[in-house]
Amino acid sequence: MDYLESVRTLGGAALDDFARVLYERDVKTFEEVLAGLTRKHTMRDYMIVAAMLANVTMSAKSAKHTFADATGGTLVYDPYFDMYLKACRDCGVEEVEYIPLLLSAQYAHPDSALFCWDKSVNRYVEKLARADFDRAAGYIDRFDKKFGKYVVLIAVNKKVAINRLVNIALYGKGIDKAAARDVLMDYDEVSDALMALYGKSNARDKVAIVRLLLAYKNDGRVRDFLNNVAANDRSKSVRDAAMGVAKPLRSVADPCAYLERIMAEGTAFTYGQWHELFADERMRAVAEKIFFYFTDDSGEIHILLYNDGEFIDKGDRPISPDNDLKISILHSLDMPSLSSLNIDQPFLQLSRPVFHKIQGEKYGSARLGGTMILRDEFRSNMKKYGFMFCDKRSESEPDIVVAKLGKYVIAIECDLPRSTDTVSCGTLSYYNATDVIKIKRKTYISSARPLDIGAIPRREFSELTYLAYRLFGNI
Repeated sequence: MDYLESVRTLGGAALDDFARVLYERDVKTFEEVLAGLTRKHTMRDYMIVAAMLANVTMSAKSAKHTFADATGGTLVYDPYFDMYLKACRDCGVEEVEYIPLLLSAQYAHPDSALFCWDKSVNRYVEKLARADFDRAAGYIDRFDKKFGKYVVLIAVNKKVAINRLVNIALYGKGIDKAAARDVLMDYDEVSDALMALYGKSNARDKVAIVRLLLAYKNDGRVRDFLNNVAANDRSKSVRDAAMGVAKPLRSVADPCAYLERIMAEGTAFTYGQWHELFADERMRAVAEKIFFYFTDDSGEIHILLYNDGEFIDKGDRPISPDNDLKISILHSLDMPSLSSLNIDQPFLQLSRPVFHKIQGEKYGSARLGGTMILRDEFRSNMKKYGFMFCDKRSESEPDIVVAKLGKYVIAIECDLPRSTDTVSCGTLSYYNATDVIKIKRKTYISSARPLDIGAIPRREFSELTYLAYRLFGNI
């Protein structure tokens, strides 16, 4: 009977029962199934291996010479891990074949049996690295696509491991360089070597150096260095990398949300830019229901509407085409007297809520402290209003969600207990957007210092705070 293919179709209680019965009847065949699953080299097969072993009776999980004995001390999941290594030896599975499974444990689902092996894997990798550092590092370079186990190599030989990973982050091909940068960002000493290397490098390598340096940009010396690169390097690609220039927007999925954000950020476009943007019929449909303005040399605000392909003033007179005239979308802070107008608008503009600093607020706000919302609604609002979870550098960091608006970011501490289906709001903090570190899809803010609320422009503070209220369903 082909037990291997049969077990690959099982899950849950059926897999548990199969594993127990097979082990009790035929240990050799049980081990052969583990070996076959290992050689499939997929995460699902690896998860089945650990799940099967987790169902073997505890009395069977012992050996005279275990991995735990060899390294000193016993971890609660070492017996499962030992049984797996024994099965591999019995079935002729070479280390290079089973190492991918070991390195995958760190990325398994936190509630899975495989994830529980991760501390045992750390001990295995550490022991291997002390005996043969290059072999251990070679396995990680080859099979650990996110380089997570470099933290073990660094504990064994920090200088050699960091230098090796820096070379991968700068010059590696066909690998996830962002993942390498993510590991390295905890080691500030890398920045000095990178800044020294910059002057000896060509433009292509400088781009890689700058991208890695961005992980340390909240260090004042590094920020000054990057600012100098952005201002003075001869290569545009290097300057753009130092400034973190994003790719231009190719299309707008939601014109209403896009124009609302332009208003919230206070962005001004030239007459010519608006004319180009309104070539999109969907944009024109929204524009014809909102107010615009420009400010003359004396500082006076002039209200504009958009109708039939042109901007008109309050007297329905078209303004003179001027491709350099800066035009903005009106905000309720710009002209509060218009808020009494009863107009059906595609988004809140004239009657938009406005938030001001409350006495006692300095580097954070507790105005929404303790506000609760259902987790499903919270997740929906996160997506709707552009929030994302920050990644953590340690388990002690709180759960934080952030949203960017122009040059600023709001960060909200959240309490998400597993025992309930609700989320509670904690402190609101405000940051410069340049203080946020982004490495591919990961976002970090723990190394940044929050801004003094009094130093934030009133429009940006109001709109960022409004985002917090919207996230927690208060408006």
